[in-house]
Amino acid sequence: MATRTIIDLTDDLDGTPAQHTVRFSLEDTVYEIDLNSANRDKLTRALAPFAAAARQVRGGGTAPEAVRTETPVDPRAVREWARARGLDIPAKKRVPSHVVEEFRAAGN
Repeated sequence: MATRTIIDLTDDLDGTPAQHTVRFSLEDTVYEIDLNSANRDKLTRALAPFAAAARQVRGGGTAPEAVRTETPVDPRAVREWARARGLDIPAKKRVPSHVVEEFRAAGN
């Protein structure tokens, strides 16, 4: 039996399903918030005048973490799925990206 891990993003403001994780910084604190499209647009509009007047800071600090654009998959589920289809994938190393893409394309 395959195990499937599902991650649901929930809007941190109103509890509805979220589509975006937004990262921003205020003073020396970095924040991350999950928002639906409407609330992300509200935040963007609210910050726009401040961003337009501000200086963009490049380098010198730590780079922000990459924001994941796709829901992560359970590597065990991908391996089980791949083996059931006769694909030879490593047992311990990272699952090849083309196998993960096929797994997702199959509706998993």
